[in-house]
Amino acid sequence: MTASKLQRDGKAGVRFFWQQMLIVAFITVLGGMQSAAASVDKLASYEEMLALTSQLAALKPQIPASSAAALEYETAANRYLDLSLAMGGDDPGQILHAVVPSEVRPSTPKPNGALPLGCNTTTSTFQNATAVAIPTGPGVVTSTIVVAGASPYLLDLNLTTQIQHTFAGDLDVTLTSPAGTVVTLTSDNGAGNDDVFNGTVWDDSANPAGQVPYTTNNGLVTDHAYVNLTTATPLVPEEAMGAFIGEDPNGTWTLTLSDDAAGDGGNLNGWSLDVTTLPNAPITATVPTQTQSTPVAIPTGPGVVTSTIVVAGAGTAILDVNATTFIQHTFAADLDVTLTSPAGTVVTLTSDNGAGNDNVFNGTVWDDSANPAGQVPYTTNNGLVTDHAYVNLTLASPLVPEEAMAAFIGEDPNGTWTLTISDDVAGDGGNLASWSLDIDTFTCASADLSITKTDGVSNPAAGQSVIYTITASNAGPTAAAASTVTDAFPPPLAACAWTCAGAGGGTCSAAGAGNINDIVNLPSGGSITYTATCAIPASTAAGTVIANTATVTAPVGIPDPVPGNNSATDTDTTVVSADLAISKTDGVTSVVAGDVLT
Repeated sequence: MTASKLQRDGKAGVRFFWQQMLIVAFITVLGGMQSAAASVDKLASYEEMLALTSQLAALKPQIPASSAAALEYETAANRYLDLSLAMGGDDPGQILHAVVPSEVRPSTPKPNGALPLGCNTTTSTFQNATAVAIPTGPGVVTSTIVVAGASPYLLDLNLTTQIQHTFAGDLDVTLTSPAGTVVTLTSDNGAGNDDVFNGTVWDDSANPAGQVPYTTNNGLVTDHAYVNLTTATPLVPEEAMGAFIGEDPNGTWTLTLSDDAAGDGGNLNGWSLDVTTLPNAPITATVPTQTQSTPVAIPTGPGVVTSTIVVAGAGTAILDVNATTFIQHTFAADLDVTLTSPAGTVVTLTSDNGAGNDNVFNGTVWDDSANPAGQVPYTTNNGLVTDHAYVNLTLASPLVPEEAMAAFIGEDPNGTWTLTISDDVAGDGGNLASWSLDIDTFTCASADLSITKTDGVSNPAAGQSVIYTITASNAGPTAAAASTVTDAFPPPLAACAWTCAGAGGGTCSAAGAGNINDIVNLPSGGSITYTATCAIPASTAAGTVIANTATVTAPVGIPDPVPGNNSATDTDTTVVSADLAISKTDGVTSVVAGDVLT
């Protein structure tokens, strides 16, 4: 492209030139990428890329008025791209993301896993259609949405933005909840492309695939193959919106946009929130920490290794997953690491982060909620893997992974989890010493079952019968079909027979003999009552204690929040039996007045 063309078309010409250079770079560089990677001086490359970053930032505002600045900018950008390709896609200056055309694929979101019994969610949409100008930077603007009338437990949040802005890489965007939690949607992504976030749906579950090794990973805001004037959607945000889970969504949500460089501006034309809630906090259970302690060598790249953990005996629906990695590796940016669930969902923990520092992930806890602050404008944002200020031989922990682990919500955690590590450049290797998973599961079902039992006496006599009244009830809130009522009548009770009747929708077996072991239906507010008659043999010794216990048990998958009232015992003590009788006669049936009766 000629200088006159660049000067005439300004930034459009710059972008076209850059795109042509990108294609040329892949034709000339990608084929020999492995040999280039084998010989690249990574530390020197990083230093040069950071120097180029400063040069590009200084040149960018000059482009509209200077063809010389435009040519100098494109020369520097092309050099930066060549270095990025040789480094396996590293982008330390967050200037652009190298695109491999063969890796580009549609971004297809997945729904959350099937929710447990009783988890009745409600999704409501709230929006702000008032336009807000985004001035040529540096500058910060905000827009708010007030959520009202939603249920108090946030389970999932999606966001849609209508942002028209030239040079998307200028934008840093955060979302702040009413509780004050700040989540970064994007910081310096999208390179020089225009309007790529104009209609973007931000969704933690937008990219269920994307297994390493990759250079391009559509659906992940940090690794998407952006195209000028083409909306990138859906996208997983740079920081997990899973950090909002459990908060009350009612109140003011704030979208903050920081334009961190001069020369480009735009408009926020509107935005909206899709809020999915539960009426109450779910019942959670913590799975014991699952650890894989068998070391795995990470060879000098390019190469891929895996390690697995098998989870068994956990609940059936994931609410939260944290992972811990002990990775010893020089030049952390060589590493691309993913976690794959038993259902096959792939989440990227890190790709090309950590620069040339060693062992920064040696003990890292990966947690969607690791960075509740971090409001723009910022340059570094500790706790966010993509923006952390790494220090050589210093553990970076905890970190929000590059892709949200909230993508696992609702999935069954039982089965094989796989940690995949790709070392994408030669010259450095390492070791995965161990890794572990901390998983919380949840259910929303809850049935407060209870049972009472009495025979109305304390000291029955041998030779008599006792009549027990046994009532099982469900105080809710969840129906408990297929609950079980049991009563093993202890000796000396004999010849027991019983009948049963329900109330409030409760059902049970109509009658039976011997012990009770009955599958019953107890809707919320329902009950069933057994009337059981048992004989006490005449031979029973006085002072015999008869302790008779009845129990009600909820079906599998429906916890009982008050288990202490799930059994009831009636205790009696027998007394001596005496067959007393009396008779009386005077020997006559009629008398005359004046007779004496004896």
